[in-house]
Amino acid sequence: MTWERLEPRMVAVSLTWLLPPLGSTLLTLLLTGGDLDLAAVITLGAIVLTFVVIAAVFAVRLATTRFRLDGDRVELRSGLLLRRHRTVPRDRIRSVDLTATPIHQLLGLRVVRINPGAQAGAGRREVVLDGVGVARAESLRRLLDPGDAAPDTALAVLTWRWLCYAPLSVWGVAGVGVVVGGFFRLLDSLRINPADVGFLRDIWSGLTGMPLWAAIVLPVLIVLGLGAITSLSTFVEGWWGYRLEVAGDAIDMRRGLFSTRSVWLDRARLRGVQISEPQPLRWARGARLNAIAIGLGTSEDRSTSNRSALLPPAPRSEAFRVAAGILPEKPDLLYGLELTGAPRAALRRRLSWGLGGVLLLEAPLVLLGALVTDVLLHIAWISAAVLVPLAIAGAVDAYRNLGSGLHGKYLVTRYGTYNRRTVLLDRAGILGWSIDQSVFQRRAGIATFVAMVGAGRGGYKIRDVAVADGLALASAATPGMLDELLGVA
Repeated sequence: MTWERLEPRMVAVSLTWLLPPLGSTLLTLLLTGGDLDLAAVITLGAIVLTFVVIAAVFAVRLATTRFRLDGDRVELRSGLLLRRHRTVPRDRIRSVDLTATPIHQLLGLRVVRINPGAQAGAGRREVVLDGVGVARAESLRRLLDPGDAAPDTALAVLTWRWLCYAPLSVWGVAGVGVVVGGFFRLLDSLRINPADVGFLRDIWSGLTGMPLWAAIVLPVLIVLGLGAITSLSTFVEGWWGYRLEVAGDAIDMRRGLFSTRSVWLDRARLRGVQISEPQPLRWARGARLNAIAIGLGTSEDRSTSNRSALLPPAPRSEAFRVAAGILPEKPDLLYGLELTGAPRAALRRRLSWGLGGVLLLEAPLVLLGALVTDVLLHIAWISAAVLVPLAIAGAVDAYRNLGSGLHGKYLVTRYGTYNRRTVLLDRAGILGWSIDQSVFQRRAGIATFVAMVGAGRGGYKIRDVAVADGLALASAATPGMLDELLGVA
């Protein structure tokens, strides 16, 4: 087949680099009443110069990039001075993603990501076609799907009742913090004193005029409210139009409002699933679901990952149902899991970690209080009265969440306190075992067993299990693999 070019419309995407300097210019003019000092002019000039350089590099890359589907492989050539030629055999393709930012959608373009599934440096090995027309992107996706099958059934679709689970996350609050921090960094870079900004001065004057408790509680409530709004907006934007389908031997998922995502995964490359329950979601009986599959890369083994996520925050029962459908197994697969807990030594370790962390925080306060002022001593005992029970409760919760066992053809491991994770690994996909022991673990007669797989993060831990129990579990999960270690003839 002939070599194809990326769409020339992609040149317009480089215009998005103008948004930061233009936005900062308008904000600076707004905050200073239309006046720009020399430092601000130099800063903006540097930003514009950077934009020009990046736009030029972007144009050269676009002009020198070619791709083609040639029989049994996909080829990509790019570069002017440093030529790069990538080839991916079609039978090695593990996943195909179509994504589109709002600018891409406006221009009728898509980004096609073809992942060969190498775990080491997967992001560097994938072939990215940034700037393919919508029709051509869809045809590439169909051609590269070895199953080439029409969807059999919709395993899950978006239910707006799930929206109530969106605010049960710290990420919305973290986003507010990032925006506020970025705003103050911008003021600092432009040499603007926050006290000279009218609305900031008014906010500070209002807070100082309130009672102390109100001046503390009101900002917290505002941040939590803004965080909830951010989480709701992110949920709607990221999961709009969500539809998860089983297409022959593949999993097909589409979602997104402004930035769309279309993910295809060969189910033969699936090595298990991970169910994550952050504490707020756990209180509401909610959970997240992620795939553990060859081709997603080690950096994508996170509960908030865009590539491995199979389900938005949803009821735990829905996560169980979809996980069973993905594997595929009976709908009641995840109900009635019987896991073996960890020995008491694991509880002692977690109590030591929690109380040790409190001690590290309190020791400087006690030392400075003894040397400088009694006020710090009062702060130390008051904070300790709060932190010690929290540390003990966290340690006990982490201990109770530890568990492992065999469930049908799956090895199951559970761990975590703030974010409890339950991992189901297909035992046939376990490539080996690693047994880790610290000095303290050896004294307690426990160890951490790591099941090595060629997917996800590469290894999944069974934490602080008795050595004999861990060896018995590993031997039962992968018969014959540990015979030499166990001295079995």
